[in-house]
Amino acid sequence: MSMSGLFTAASGLKTSQTGLSVTSHNLANVNTVGYTRQQLLQHDTAYLNVGTSNGGSFMQKGIGVSNTEIRQIRDEFADARYRTENSVLAFYQVQSSTSLEIEAILDEPYGEALSQVFESFWSQAQKLSTNPSGVEERMAFIQSASVMVQRINHIQDSLKSYQDNLNSQIINSVNRINEITADIDNLNTLISLSEIGGDNANDYRDARNVLLDELSGYMDIDYYELSDNTVVIKSNNRILVKQGFVTEIGLAQTEPMSPYVKPVWADTQADVFNFTDPDSASSQVVNSEMGNDQGSLKALLLSRGPSAADEDTTWADVTIDDRYSVDVSGNSYIIPEMQMKLNVLLTEIVSSINDTLNGEGIGVHEGLVGEPMFVPINSGTVTAPVLPDDPTAADIAAYNEAMLEYHENIKEYLTIDNIQVNPALLADGGYNKLGTVTETGNNGDNSKVQDMLESWSSKRMWYAEYDDDGNIVEDPNAPYAKLVNFQDFYAEFVTELGQDGYEYASRSQEKYDVVDSLANERWARSNVSQDEELSTMMKYQYAYNAASRVMTIMDGMLDKVINQM
Repeated sequence: MSMSGLFTAASGLKTSQTGLSVTSHNLANVNTVGYTRQQLLQHDTAYLNVGTSNGGSFMQKGIGVSNTEIRQIRDEFADARYRTENSVLAFYQVQSSTSLEIEAILDEPYGEALSQVFESFWSQAQKLSTNPSGVEERMAFIQSASVMVQRINHIQDSLKSYQDNLNSQIINSVNRINEITADIDNLNTLISLSEIGGDNANDYRDARNVLLDELSGYMDIDYYELSDNTVVIKSNNRILVKQGFVTEIGLAQTEPMSPYVKPVWADTQADVFNFTDPDSASSQVVNSEMGNDQGSLKALLLSRGPSAADEDTTWADVTIDDRYSVDVSGNSYIIPEMQMKLNVLLTEIVSSINDTLNGEGIGVHEGLVGEPMFVPINSGTVTAPVLPDDPTAADIAAYNEAMLEYHENIKEYLTIDNIQVNPALLADGGYNKLGTVTETGNNGDNSKVQDMLESWSSKRMWYAEYDDDGNIVEDPNAPYAKLVNFQDFYAEFVTELGQDGYEYASRSQEKYDVVDSLANERWARSNVSQDEELSTMMKYQYAYNAASRVMTIMDGMLDKVINQM
């Protein structure tokens, strides 16, 4: 018995009390998101040498127990795998969501689908061919054409609205990334200061790990910890966070006067994802084979595109790597590609109908070249000819010649977002101006309507460009050429969209399963088990009671020796 016995008992009290504190902290955070179970490690306090045995070995005496550290039960390798897979999952979740939204806009396979509108138009055209001079047939045909154009224009408007929505998501994502990196930098400082003395700032580390998990969903990141316990984060060959330095991401217009923005590095104004520079790593086909399908921010940019497709947009404008076709998986901006293909379909339909229904009208318009079915909303300086009152034969001849020129002159204006059914045909009595008559007075002749039906049902080469000599000009960025009619073209368009959507959904589900498995693996290792913690709490409570009892006994014994002997 000696004074060292009191020290031994006191060390038991202290370490048991620390163990109870750690266990209570675990139980208090059993439902806290991102919390990692903590564990107290203990070791024997250095032994005292009290003599030497006859054999020459030291005689030692234990003087209690000490706390080694309060550590986290965490697998850093599992964390790294989780964040890598989470980045890919976030990418395909956005791609899959985009495909589903486009399918909803097209109302395929449910709702008032464009394919049904085409069938209705075809049906009305066939009825018109049986009675070209019938008032009801002519009015129904004009109305069905109007519905068809309005439906395609509505689809284009909806795609633009969805682009606006994606643009807002891009802005929110960039703002959140900046918030995360700033928070991680603050936590780096707190962790570094807290761990100078050798303690572990476990709660701060939990908060930092939660932010790293979230950041990995927005963009592909690399990270590592320095000797001062701060973490360095890199993305796209740039340092995001390092020892008090934070690189913010700014926003810049994709094009002058554009409503759409793109992420740029705030310090250099260089693109974070440079999809147009052939020397940039971002200017590559984006798919699993390339291994660059990571992060929701990149997926949002690829879904939205730099701008909405218009009459000046080329296939090269909607490709990522201009060495390949937009039909190569991962080589196009999704919505602009859809807009371009719909524009090709609409302009081809408009051209086919206008070019065949260019005969004369009936009734009050008999002997006069009919109005074009489709006209531009804005035709610049090109205007339709006007027949004077009480026209002479010369006036009629001049009018007919001018109307045929008008048919030709408006073609360059019949572009995406600038097409409508001719208001002159929709007006009262406008059905008389539909150019179905080949020979004046022969109103029952259906040859013009038959030409239109034949043009509608005949196969044509799509996406092929021709030079002045009629030779095909190769465009490496255009979709693969195909020989189909109008309805089959749209059917294939929808099928391709569905296949892409299925692929995105499959990849998303595949990565979800991987991420879920990794999350469960991390959870199994780091999660707080109430039963286990209660058992540990009882262990420390018994140890505390035992140390307390030893302390009481030692105190009594020493009191007896010192004061009563």
